[in-house]
Amino acid sequence: MNNPIKAKLRKFFYSNQFTAAHGYIQIITMFAWLILLSYTSAYYVIYLLVGLCGFFSRYICNQDKKEIFQKKERFNLVAAAVFSLFIIAANHDIYYSMIKPIIASVLTPATVQSFNHHSSMVIFLVFLFCFPFLFLGGTYVTYFILKYVTKKLAVLSWGLHKYDVSARKVFWYVFALIGFFHLLVMLLCFYPGALSGDSIVQIREVLSNQYTNLHPIYHTMIIRFFVMIGVKAFHDINLGVALYSVFSIMFLSAVFAYGVVTLYQLNINKKIIMAVTAVYLIFPQHIFFSFTVWKDVFFSASILLFTISMFRYIEKIGSRNHLNLLIVFVSSLAMCLFRGNGFIVFLITLIVFAIFYGKRYRKICISLACMLLAAYIVTFPVLSAMHIKQADFVELMSVPLQQVTRTLKNENDLSDEQLELLSKVADIDAVTQRYDPYLSDPVKFYIRDHGNQEYIQDHKLEFIALYLKLGITHPKSYINAWADQTKGFWNAGYDHKRFIFYCSDNEIGVKQTVASKGLQEIFHAWAKLFEYFELLKPFVSIGFHTWLILLVAFIGFRKKDKLTVLLTVPCLAIVFSLMIGTPSFAEFRYAYALFCCLPFLGIIAFRKKTSELSVLNLSSIESEEKQ
Repeated sequence: MNNPIKAKLRKFFYSNQFTAAHGYIQIITMFAWLILLSYTSAYYVIYLLVGLCGFFSRYICNQDKKEIFQKKERFNLVAAAVFSLFIIAANHDIYYSMIKPIIASVLTPATVQSFNHHSSMVIFLVFLFCFPFLFLGGTYVTYFILKYVTKKLAVLSWGLHKYDVSARKVFWYVFALIGFFHLLVMLLCFYPGALSGDSIVQIREVLSNQYTNLHPIYHTMIIRFFVMIGVKAFHDINLGVALYSVFSIMFLSAVFAYGVVTLYQLNINKKIIMAVTAVYLIFPQHIFFSFTVWKDVFFSASILLFTISMFRYIEKIGSRNHLNLLIVFVSSLAMCLFRGNGFIVFLITLIVFAIFYGKRYRKICISLACMLLAAYIVTFPVLSAMHIKQADFVELMSVPLQQVTRTLKNENDLSDEQLELLSKVADIDAVTQRYDPYLSDPVKFYIRDHGNQEYIQDHKLEFIALYLKLGITHPKSYINAWADQTKGFWNAGYDHKRFIFYCSDNEIGVKQTVASKGLQEIFHAWAKLFEYFELLKPFVSIGFHTWLILLVAFIGFRKKDKLTVLLTVPCLAIVFSLMIGTPSFAEFRYAYALFCCLPFLGIIAFRKKTSELSVLNLSSIESEEKQ
């Protein structure tokens, strides 16, 4: 763009007339965003909360209305625009339902013949008219929140407090409090624990001694250890499951206590430490997951353990930094072994660590790379040598399967060659009839049981070419299929099964016993309260927690705090891995790590710097010496 035109545009954007009009545009589109999203199938209370924060931030920060066009604001503006586009993608059903009545009123039977060749232009114009209300409204709401956070970074930090009780005692106090409470709930209300169908499958593998890696075998081996104690020593499988539940409770409680004592050693205010402890103690996700026989619990605890220990090692918290490093290595290995997407999560984390700290911690980078290699070896070559079956191909292809199936269902212009290639995998009509936009299992199970998934593996290049070509010719179907399949992990939140309180029916003798029916009902009601009471829904929304962790990363970026950014990477990598391969659109347990890590990450993002802590500790030592 030549200078005269650029100068005229700059003069126009900075004119008082445009500034006044722009202010009205902001308010109108932000209100329109909130009104249009009231029709969402997601949790509207979260949009309302974000919208109110946007209006508040605009009121506080919009003193200089021309700031939005300044160079320093471009990052905030781009980030806000991307966020707004994701919200539109997640709510595409609202958008198209808004457009359809307008199109229907224009394209009536009486007029459709006269300008049928213009119909595509009419649709485009309607789209062009409606799009700004959702896009600009979401962009402004997010932009003003980011602007407010950016402006207040200098004053947003937790107060410091000097403590006299030793960190070791605090750890044992918190561990005993959380562990005893969760153990009591399990023994009185849900003995020997909560078990889904997947849990029963793993125990069945233990009893039959026939293993697969569909559910991570190293988690199955932990189950085996405790179940065999119950079966062999006491002839009671329920006791074996209960011993596993006790171990799970103790492990999770120890990790939570490790995080709390780290905040204590940072001299964070005691009210904040008590609030974090209360979250881990009484929030239903932490109560029920502590004794649920799922691999996801151990995986999530490993993510939190890695996050805490990495922070402690780099910040040199505690007198035994070599112990922090050892925990980093152990938790990184566990991260890879307890979930299939753990390799992706750890690989992304390792790459970011190498970029941020590669020169300073070269040996640590090499050691972590060795841990990744060791995890790969014991998961693939070792299990292959032991003839233990891995997860099959369709298990890894949930999102592409959903995209192709939706295209088959909604589009009718596929060529005979394309249809013939797809029909060699499975019956096309049967697959499209089973399509569920939020769950890949119906299509996946049909191909597994009645199709020929090996044909895909034997003709990979042909199917990759077909997948890419369909995506180019039908981007709307692909984007909508992807959004519906994954939006539970990055949008406001949805009603979906979160907790299990029961033991699935089985033939192996595992049965739940309730010592106190009244207490059980109380805890059922407590969990339901978070699902049905609007103001509590944000605390169990996966997408909202994703937004908050992104905000923590943004704060770290703005503060030039590499460590805070690094510590958000494992959680964000989990969300990324789910965005490319989740079988269910809002499976809570897949993202449980976000709920474990956010209380810790949210506090350290606003921590005082190490130098400030040193000044505080030095002044307290001097005062003690004077006394």
